[in-house]
Amino acid sequence: MPPDGGSAVYGEYLKDELARQDARKASFEQRGIAVVTTAGTLVTLLLGFSALTSKAAKERLLHGDTAGWLAASLVLFVVASVVALVTNFPTGYRSLRADEMRERVDMEPEDGGDTAAYVVADLRLNILATAQEKNSSKGGVLFIALACEVLAVLCLGVAVFKVVVHAPPQTHPSPPPVVQHGHGGHGRD
Repeated sequence: MPPDGGSAVYGEYLKDELARQDARKASFEQRGIAVVTTAGTLVTLLLGFSALTSKAAKERLLHGDTAGWLAASLVLFVVASVVALVTNFPTGYRSLRADEMRERVDMEPEDGGDTAAYVVADLRLNILATAQEKNSSKGGVLFIALACEVLAVLCLGVAVFKVVVHAPPQTHPSPPPVVQHGHGGHGRD
């Protein structure tokens, strides 16, 4: 029979809150990996663009600071990836240790329901406090990673814009002159 005191209510609430924090942790870690994946894909595109622009550089198509925008984009993509990986570092999430409960379970006389509910609520509260602190840190790190990725995309966009705007008009080579053989107008038929 569950205890009737407020400890039981708090215990259930804290259990639910811990489940939410576990889900939040998993979400941050998944989004961190997503940043790494998208940054990797965009770096691949950036390298392809750089290959095209290196040809353009040889032909003097890169004007002004376009190369600087490309370099900034690459650096920001790498920073975004590294920072996003931090969201997956193993950190000291507090969890219930077996010895904390063992002494309670082995006690003689056994704790009453209200006391047990209070102890469980207190343990969950300590675990919850750690989870909230760690998740807030992961959220901040993820924000930085996403901000770097957004800035990288903007830098890449500026570089592409500069290349497109400053590209010389396409010239098509003229076909070679047609040489007619035969009737050259010499009066012979």
